[in-house]
Amino acid sequence: MLIERYLACEMLRPVIGIFVFLTVVVLVFYASQLLGRAALEGLPMGIVLRMAGLRLGLFLDVLVPISLLLGTVIGLGRLQAAHEIIALAAVGGGRRRVVKALLVAVILMIVVVAAASMLFRPWAYATLYELEREMAAELNLDRVEPGRFQVGDEQWLIYAQGRSEAGLEDVMVRQRAEQFSGLIRAQRLIQESAGDGVVRLVFEGDVHSYTMASEGEPDIVARFDRFAMLLRVREPPGRERLRRAMSTRRLLDDPTPTEMAELQWRLVGPVTVLVLGLAGLALSRINPRSGQSARVLSATLVGTLYFSAMGVVINWVEQARFPFVPGGFAVPLVVLMVLGVRYWLVQRGPGPPL
Repeated sequence: MLIERYLACEMLRPVIGIFVFLTVVVLVFYASQLLGRAALEGLPMGIVLRMAGLRLGLFLDVLVPISLLLGTVIGLGRLQAAHEIIALAAVGGGRRRVVKALLVAVILMIVVVAAASMLFRPWAYATLYELEREMAAELNLDRVEPGRFQVGDEQWLIYAQGRSEAGLEDVMVRQRAEQFSGLIRAQRLIQESAGDGVVRLVFEGDVHSYTMASEGEPDIVARFDRFAMLLRVREPPGRERLRRAMSTRRLLDDPTPTEMAELQWRLVGPVTVLVLGLAGLALSRINPRSGQSARVLSATLVGTLYFSAMGVVINWVEQARFPFVPGGFAVPLVVLMVLGVRYWLVQRGPGPPL
């Protein structure tokens, strides 16, 4: 029991270290992207941190297997470099002892990835898309800071000299569409909700409207005391977004290729933990003369190729170019067959058991 505990600690320590490192890298990457957007569009910091956390959680089904693969290779490599694996084999221990030491941790990782793929993933995507729809409004007066230009998207630009309880004061709004470009100046701008994802922008007080048409159409200059326009800020989500936010149960009831591809990605996640864990055990037996760097490089290459192949196969399933059975499970099945052949060759050849 003490030996298994010692082996587990020695192998899981690098797994945890790599997981923390990769988590920080992913979090910093998304945080930097969202902070740049927050500075440009005036997004609340709480929303930015929440979106970064959700995107990080969506990477758990990749971060956990990769951390297990690299951590197992590094941990067992250290034990082999110190000849502890050889000593363990000399007293009757072998693969079973090492596998037993990792078994509980791997089962916990499988449960975590299964929960992240089948439960957290649809909830996170639904929440993330809702936040993005709220933040992607072409014009959101609550985010406009007086004295600064506010960019909504490629079509809208707004500037306000001041703010009052009624709305924005001394405003200029520019709209650019495919067939025209417009500019509106007014003393006051008020935003009202019209329901069903539609807002009403009300310009009041000495309103000047300039509309510049394209393709030789005449320009229009107008003046109003009050001018209102309707703006739809929430476009219906695309099918790709809908299927990512669908519950696993709903995906099971939908036989279309797009939904089946999403379902297979979720189902393959827990299997990936087991497959890459076994791959880590196999890769740790690389010739010790090549050093630890060769093991880590080989493990990194295997992980990269595995997830690249998974992405290609899932895309083929989505496009109905690859059968649903085996579908995404083809990649882990191929890896398991390769590991089985390698295990058979190792059993026949000389050397330590790992």
